[in-house]
Amino acid sequence: MKNIFTSQTRALIGLSFGHFNIDLYAAILVPLYPFLTRKLGIDLALISFIIAFGHLISSMMQPVFGFISDKLRHRAFMVWGIVLASVCTPYTIKTNSAFTFIILLFTGMLGNAFFHPQVTALIKDFNKNNPDMSRAMGIFLGLGTIGYAIGPYVSTLIVQYKGENGLLYMVIPGILCCMFLYFFVPKMPSKECYADGNFFFIMKEIMKNKICMFLTFISVVKSAVSISFGTYIPFLLQNKGFTLAQTGLIVTLFFISGGIATIFSSKIEKYINSNGVVVLSFLSILPLTLLFLFLLDKNKYLATTLFILTGFFILLSVGIILVHAQKAMPEYTGVVSGVMQGFSWGLGALFLAPLGIIGKYFGIEAILLVMSSLAFVIGLYTAKNKCLSNIN
Repeated sequence: MKNIFTSQTRALIGLSFGHFNIDLYAAILVPLYPFLTRKLGIDLALISFIIAFGHLISSMMQPVFGFISDKLRHRAFMVWGIVLASVCTPYTIKTNSAFTFIILLFTGMLGNAFFHPQVTALIKDFNKNNPDMSRAMGIFLGLGTIGYAIGPYVSTLIVQYKGENGLLYMVIPGILCCMFLYFFVPKMPSKECYADGNFFFIMKEIMKNKICMFLTFISVVKSAVSISFGTYIPFLLQNKGFTLAQTGLIVTLFFISGGIATIFSSKIEKYINSNGVVVLSFLSILPLTLLFLFLLDKNKYLATTLFILTGFFILLSVGIILVHAQKAMPEYTGVVSGVMQGFSWGLGALFLAPLGIIGKYFGIEAILLVMSSLAFVIGLYTAKNKCLSNIN
């Protein structure tokens, strides 16, 4: 048994399970935002701003937490991240005050910021001699995405059949996950490369790296598309007559499709290279979105199938982008992971504020078209200039 569960294997299993768990909490409120909007007496534009600002605070802290974890080499960020997310996020459903909602939401998001930079760096640290690093990262990211996918369906079922108080039971799995990680995940390995200098020096070094800057840029766009589709599709589907449970299931399948894409992206990369994966990912979103909107009133089953397929292409290149960024600057894996996952996600979430205004005046369909068109332009630029060809 000891030969089977090497430190590398235990780390991949434990960290991937933790990633599944914390990303589940990150998504449990997604299909409940229409319900919370009505309960708190706020409109689409305001809740869009609140969500965007929360993501911004959380994500801006991820590079900082990544820097500290690189220095301290302690697993506290991993454990406390899940504690904050699993306790504060479910309790948002209990409040009738917009102020209390904001405090709980932001604290839960901060837990997410604690967790991600450290564990993403640990996947690389434990797999430093693994020739198939992209596969390990794909499994880790894919299970996180699947957790994010299951979250909406779990929360909608609980609220629909047990009432809003039933969501509080979701605190229990998070606490159990913390205990599992503490005893199962090996202690942090020593690093061959260390982050010398202060935080601002390291951020300056990352910004000077052209590969990292381009990967950050496309990560921001990818994050913005993913967040906007996941956030606004419940409003559109419920306006079209879908039930809360149906909406949760569709959002769940959308992100499961993306998780599957992340897991298998390294295999696709072997056939069409890194640049080809990114181009395929970005170019596919617009035509699929157009078909989805065209068919939504004509054939709901086919339309929602196309929407679920869109999730596959939106997240197809996430793991590959992250692995290449870590390879570009191996001495700063914690900070780079925070930039690629957190900082990029937060900048992408900022799109929600103007998108909420667009949705208020032009409809949710306009939001989906704007974001898929932006992705299409990035895909064309990447294809024309072969931007990622030099990092294969």
